[in-house]
Amino acid sequence: MTRTESDKTRYCDSCSQQVHWVDTQVDFDRAAADGKCVAFEAYGTPMLGFPDGVEQELILRIEMQVLSAKQLYFLKYELYLTSTFNEIKHLHAVGSSEIVTDPRSMRELAQRLNELDIKNQMIVNEL
Repeated sequence: MTRTESDKTRYCDSCSQQVHWVDTQVDFDRAAADGKCVAFEAYGTPMLGFPDGVEQELILRIEMQVLSAKQLYFLKYELYLTSTFNEIKHLHAVGSSEIVTDPRSMRELAQRLNELDIKNQMIVNEL
């Protein structure tokens, strides 16, 4: 997490969200009402996440970019199984694509994309 100007706020590089530290139930309730990601201490253990009742969906966006053969091969055989190489190249030359999957798989996929220098970002879609 990256420091911000506020001592109680950090920026999460994995999910591209501001994470707000809350000390009290009032702060927690206010953050939940605003749909903010929070960090807090529960029973001596730091906790992180969105309060219950705030429905959100993680989306992994693969950005528009020129792809190398290695990057293209990875995308073809890991993500776009039914697409041709040319379709994948065209998709990422004119726009970006979005993938929705479970958070654990998404983080692993984002890490692999980063290792291959494929530009991507995790975004949160509030439902």
